[in-house]
Amino acid sequence: MKTSNRFLLGFGIVIAAIVGIAVTLAITGGNEPVKLLPETSPEGTVQRFLMAVKDHDYLKAYSFLAPQSEQIKGDTYENWVRSVQSSRDISSWKASILISTVRDDNATVEVAVDVFRPDGPLSNPVNTNRVTFMLQKQDGKWLINQPVDIWWLY
Repeated sequence: MKTSNRFLLGFGIVIAAIVGIAVTLAITGGNEPVKLLPETSPEGTVQRFLMAVKDHDYLKAYSFLAPQSEQIKGDTYENWVRSVQSSRDISSWKASILISTVRDDNATVEVAVDVFRPDGPLSNPVNTNRVTFMLQKQDGKWLINQPVDIWWLY
C-alpha cells in the first residue's frame, strides 16, 4: 500500500474516532438533573413542553398548547400525536433557551435545538435549529400558540 493511501486511511480513522467520541459525549453528557424554571413563566412552560415531548408524554405536552391556536383549531389530540410520533427516529436532541421577551399577556421564547445524528465520518453530527415559541397568557397560565408541531426535530 502506498504511503499516501495509508496516510489517508489513518486520517479517516482518526476523524471517525473523533466524531464518534464527540457524539457519545454530547449524548451522554447531559444526564444531570435539569433545573426546572418557574412553572408560571413562559420559559418554564416551554421547558416543560420540551421535556414532555422528550419523555414521549404527549398528553402532558399537548396540555401546554393553546386550544385556540390556528394550527390546533379543528385538529384532534390523536392527529397531533401522530405527527409528533413521526419524529421518533431521531437519535437524540437537546434544547437550550436563548432569549425570551414578555409583553403583557404575550411572550416569545427563542430556543436552540441541537439534534444529534451520526451520519458518517465526514458529516456534521449536530444539526442546530432555532425555534421561536410564541405564547399567550390565559387564566394566569402561559400556553404555546406556535409552533405546535415539532418540525425542528426532523
